[in-house]
Amino acid sequence: MTRYEIAANHSNTKAGRILTCISLLLLLGPVSSLTAQENLAPRNPVREYLEPEQRTNYDALLSEFGSNKQLPNGFELQTLVALSHYPELRDTKIDFIVDDVSIPLSSRPLWSSMLRSAENRTYLIIIDSELEGPREALLLKNQPFNAQIGIIGHELAHTVYYLNRSFFGIAGNALCQLTDCRITFERATDRRLIDYGLGWQRFDHATFVRSRISQDLVSAFTAEGGSGAYMSPAEIMRIMQGHEVYSD
Repeated sequence: MTRYEIAANHSNTKAGRILTCISLLLLLGPVSSLTAQENLAPRNPVREYLEPEQRTNYDALLSEFGSNKQLPNGFELQTLVALSHYPELRDTKIDFIVDDVSIPLSSRPLWSSMLRSAENRTYLIIIDSELEGPREALLLKNQPFNAQIGIIGHELAHTVYYLNRSFFGIAGNALCQLTDCRITFERATDRRLIDYGLGWQRFDHATFVRSRISQDLVSAFTAEGGSGAYMSPAEIMRIMQGHEVYSD
């Protein structure tokens, strides 16, 4: 029996009608709340952001992109540069938290704000502070400046996605993380980041991390499809080569 047939069988009861509404919301997916911001354009790609150069732009970046942001201690500049590629997030409330959480980085709405409209929610980006062994390469503090911008940009690409999701849509995404659909979800996030002009930064991040934790460097750099939830450097490069934003 398909999920559509299940919904039909329950539709004659009050509980069934509720279940049907929830099912339809999950199936319909994104519910846009950004009609007033549709004309905002992402920043053009930059091959490499250098920390000394960007340090001179800090005050301007903070003034333009720091509103409603609790920036992560020690990574303020990298975060502001990444935020500059996401104009939709200019006024969105985002709290960046650095703590020992055993997951290198993660992004989600604050649960207590989930029932609010998308633009009035608070979003969290959590950055791990302690990992041991080869996984130390996954810690933000151990990565090059340009790569740091890339992985922060990946988490912000999640946040942009959540802006277009209803409460039920986000609940469905949470369930997705428990299954193999997480692979599709994360790869779509990498593609979104590339669209927003941070492909080179994500390329440098993927290159740095894989060169330090993989036993087979050739496979790590070139593997596609089933190689995991995140794109390899070769996949990122292939997409940029065929992307009009990266034509220069």
